[in-house]
Amino acid sequence: MDERRTLRDDKDREVADYVVGNWRGHRLADDLEPRPGVPPADLAAAVLRALPGWAVCAQEREGHALAAAGARLQRHAHCYTWDLVARPPEPSWATPELPPGITLSPAVEHEPADLTAAWIGAYPPGHPDNPGGESFDSARAQLATLYEGTLIGALMPASCVLRHGPRPVAVCLANDRPGAPPLLGPWVTEVFRDPDRAYAGLGATALRATLARAAADAVRALGLAVTEGNPARATYEKLGFAHSESTMTLLVPETP
Repeated sequence: MDERRTLRDDKDREVADYVVGNWRGHRLADDLEPRPGVPPADLAAAVLRALPGWAVCAQEREGHALAAAGARLQRHAHCYTWDLVARPPEPSWATPELPPGITLSPAVEHEPADLTAAWIGAYPPGHPDNPGGESFDSARAQLATLYEGTLIGALMPASCVLRHGPRPVAVCLANDRPGAPPLLGPWVTEVFRDPDRAYAGLGATALRATLARAAADAVRALGLAVTEGNPARATYEKLGFAHSESTMTLLVPETP
């Protein structure tokens, strides 16, 4: 079960609570929820005092207050969900018609290293999802946490890979995240494709296949998050994902 803690200010007043987690080697105060009536600036002051060196994930209003107080923005994300019961995907999406030479296979038939070159091509240095410029090894390690289920939950059978010959060119991974939709529960953790124009549209094809296969497996909903500035956001909205919330993840300075 998630460990939920209470955050107090310098006068010992309860100002918020949060779930303890980990984020890129930092302790994480996830789902930071202010108590009613607590101004964002007061919350930000309490966070900077009590959680030096932590990462914090909060709603946009609190995130902007934390940034103004000196925390460093790491990711501004928009969360979406697809209710697979209320709006079932087309069953034909599970086995789509594909261009010549393109085949679809379950993601479990691949290793993280197989997918890494396509990930780096999709997210070059400076991309909203790769601002620091990941190396091959660090990108592979990130994908490995999804395959191993150590980040948010086990890799789901609906995850799929599109290949051109033996080479992966589009990928959709989904993981069985604990909790209930729309903000928790099963989650699309990666959707990307090789940037070659010949593969345009295949990322959306992989995502539709995963949605249809998850629905066939009696999964009730799939969520996802997209980083601010990532043009894929328009694709998710066009497909039919419903916006659920927007969050900001920030790093608190080691010293006030």
